[in-house]
Amino acid sequence: MVISADISGCSIVFLGKFNPAIFHPAWLHSKGIEVDESELSGDVLTSRDFTQFSLDTRTYSVQADRFHVETLAAPWVKLVDIATMIFGEYLHHTPIFALGINRDVHFRLPNASSRIRLGRKLAPLEPWGSYGEGMDAEDRELTGGLQTLTMRRKSKLVDGHIVQTNATIEPSVRIMDNSAVYIRVNSHHEFSNLPEGHGSEVAIDMLAKHFEPAMEEAETIIDTLMQAGIM
Repeated sequence: MVISADISGCSIVFLGKFNPAIFHPAWLHSKGIEVDESELSGDVLTSRDFTQFSLDTRTYSVQADRFHVETLAAPWVKLVDIATMIFGEYLHHTPIFALGINRDVHFRLPNASSRIRLGRKLAPLEPWGSYGEGMDAEDRELTGGLQTLTMRRKSKLVDGHIVQTNATIEPSVRIMDNSAVYIRVNSHHEFSNLPEGHGSEVAIDMLAKHFEPAMEEAETIIDTLMQAGIM
């Protein structure tokens, strides 16, 4: 990375039909998916509709229509191993309709002026007329500009599924510093023409094929924006 990230993470999201009550540290431990239950931090929230807990640097959140696992520590590919064991070996009949591969970073630019300058590059004030002119104030507390910007690219993969690459940039709300920026790159895969009674096979296959390329593209996007912030 051009700049060292203060907070860095990666997550995998599946959309489908899940039973949140199944997902528990004890179950993951019994299957060898998570090795040490003693790494549990905080409470385990579990019910028929929602489960959430953290083990070491990983957080699991499961709803009836959404499975999410996130880590704040590399190697990111560890999440692929976890997801593959859960849905490729033990819950392979689980219907999954979509896959998200996400990369998140919070980082500081050299100063607040650098953050504002980056915002001006990505979202110029001129097209906004007098409304935009009012954002360029000498008083830093009155200075306005970009709050959230998302760029989206769609493409069709060889196997017919659609992937959307969404890159979002905004001021960081996790680092209380006027120079801090948050970037999220989401690679969202929509599966089409799934056979009736399908399980997780397509999702696991797509994850194996596209995780590394998605991570490489995310790093390129993040580095490009970081570079723009310091120039």
